[in-house]
Amino acid sequence: MNDKNSERSIILIVDDNQTNLDVLFELLRNYGFKVLVALDGESAIEQIEYIHPDLILLDIMMPGIDGFETCLRLKADPSTRDIPIIFMSALSETLDKVKGFQTGAVDYITKPFQHEEVLSRIQTHLTIRNLQQKLEEKNLELAHLNQNLERLVEQKTKQLIDQEKTAIIGRLTQGMVHNLKSPLQVIQTSVDLIETKATKIQEDTFLNYTKYIFQAVTKINQIMDTLMMKSRKEQNQDLHPVNINDLVQREIQLLEGNLYFKNKIRKKYFYDEKIESIPLIYSYISQVFYNLINNAMDAMWERKSRELTIVTRQDDSNIYMDIADTGCGIAPEDLSKLFDPFYTSKPPKGEEKIEGEPTGTGLGLYTCIELLKPFSGEIAISSNLGEGSVFTVVLPKQPKN
Repeated sequence: MNDKNSERSIILIVDDNQTNLDVLFELLRNYGFKVLVALDGESAIEQIEYIHPDLILLDIMMPGIDGFETCLRLKADPSTRDIPIIFMSALSETLDKVKGFQTGAVDYITKPFQHEEVLSRIQTHLTIRNLQQKLEEKNLELAHLNQNLERLVEQKTKQLIDQEKTAIIGRLTQGMVHNLKSPLQVIQTSVDLIETKATKIQEDTFLNYTKYIFQAVTKINQIMDTLMMKSRKEQNQDLHPVNINDLVQREIQLLEGNLYFKNKIRKKYFYDEKIESIPLIYSYISQVFYNLINNAMDAMWERKSRELTIVTRQDDSNIYMDIADTGCGIAPEDLSKLFDPFYTSKPPKGEEKIEGEPTGTGLGLYTCIELLKPFSGEIAISSNLGEGSVFTVVLPKQPKN
């Protein structure tokens, strides 16, 4: 019956009967175990402090502390509680066996000993103990792996977050540049015309150029104000009566300083003259209008027919501003994604294939929705691929709470 368990295992026999000790000592040593002996529970506990056996054969009836008390003390000590204990006794009453298991023993053998039974039970519990130790080692390895994995995941997550933050900052910067580009172009164009035609410009034309510059600077200031995150309280303080017709007409005056808008696009304007003023933040609505006009112009890039139609209208509940173009249109599957932050059908800046091709950041329409929230405003879209789109700004006359 020699096997790998007996070749490395230490067995402690605790019995006050010398005959029993001799029998078991010879039996176990012949099968390759290293055998230790103790005559009572106290000496067994002292010996275990120095040498931890792999299994203990423990007699119940002994002088001093009996086997039950010895077992209880060993199980109470964290350093020895995992050592399997097999009780030995001439007693065979069920009550004693139950008490033995209750104190922490793993098995029970009765005297006189049957050699094959003793060896079989020892081998079984040594195998179980070896498997438990291996499982504990694997669990410890797994715990270390989990710790390392958690640390790696944490590091990787931090890297991804840092990368995403950098990307978001880059996209926000692109969005700022995109929004500032048009008014800056107006300023540059007006200044260039003043410089090249300074001696020939009539006074009224000169005043028009300076008006464009002033309006463009005002637009830049509005954009910068919009970028500043304001609380709802601050937003409410900025609410003033705004007439949509007046806003559209003033914004169109600024856009006339953009030569592409002025010369390359055919415009149609239809105003409901009875539209009433409602509380709004002018800079927010003007930015929404400006973003939608820029999107419409981009959609008509390279189109033979470039026609922009702006309509203001109202009903009992809402005021509407329609911005229609004859651009490329939007695929049905893309409509639901248009207001997602960073979603764009245009190439990012630097990835355009043709010089002058419109680029996008995916922030324009998302910004529009955010700017409309203080007024419970919305944007509705209808589009036919290859024919054009209509973006409708809906402004409740009485904002919802």
